[in-house]
Amino acid sequence: MNEISIVTAFFDIGRGDWTPDKGLPHYLQRTNDTYFERFGHMAKLENEMVVYTSEEFVDTIRKLRGNKPTQIMVVDFENSFELLRERVATVQNNADYQSKINPSQVANPEYWNADYVVVNLLKSSFVSKAIQEKYINNDLVAWLDFGYCREESTLNNITTWKYPFNKEKIHMFNIKDYDGKNIEDIIFNNDVHITGPCIVASKDLWPKFEYIIQSHIKLLADNNLMDDDQTLLLMSSLSNPNLFELHRVSTDDWFVVFRDYNEDKD
Repeated sequence: MNEISIVTAFFDIGRGDWTPDKGLPHYLQRTNDTYFERFGHMAKLENEMVVYTSEEFVDTIRKLRGNKPTQIMVVDFENSFELLRERVATVQNNADYQSKINPSQVANPEYWNADYVVVNLLKSSFVSKAIQEKYINNDLVAWLDFGYCREESTLNNITTWKYPFNKEKIHMFNIKDYDGKNIEDIIFNNDVHITGPCIVASKDLWPKFEYIIQSHIKLLADNNLMDDDQTLLLMSSLSNPNLFELHRVSTDDWFVVFRDYNEDKD
């Protein structure tokens, strides 16, 4: 059975207020309406779906999903994950850390917004929790960002996502190969190798993946370093190369799984 369960999450971290008048690039601003418009495309899929969110968004998500198989899990994001948020904020507020950031990259939220980093670092934890709570009935499970389908065309006209991913591997999508660059240089230059919007693995591998991610979060924090999920994904693949399978995607088009990894594609 190649049908894939989907886990995602959405929390309002104030991104609608990330505006140019505050010295931020215009492309960082995304309102809640933007996210729900994008999720509305993905919500058309018949796939089993688990969504972690705040109480205020439950009705909207339920309406978008209709009678499709969906578990909506309420999380008090503001009052949860204190330890992780503290770890991230401590590094971000450290003057030595700030001094090393490439000046052209300092506006990116991974360097100043702890909530942004926390949401991204929790992807494997959310999936593992859904598996632990027995909300997942398929062998394959994917994390997909809530706004993965930026356009309706991203769905590629499919109604159910199925693909025979190797269940012995954790599948991630990269835009370039690692060339031996120092991890610190990668962090401070925002040098992306592996994309974060989609990760696929079997139910058995997700808890192991969560453990690997958490160990690398600790490693970074212990060395006064921090980044969003993209660097953590790279570190994970480098430390356990036989566990991961990387699929190359274009630098200009990350959102291709429904087109290129779809059992029913033409």
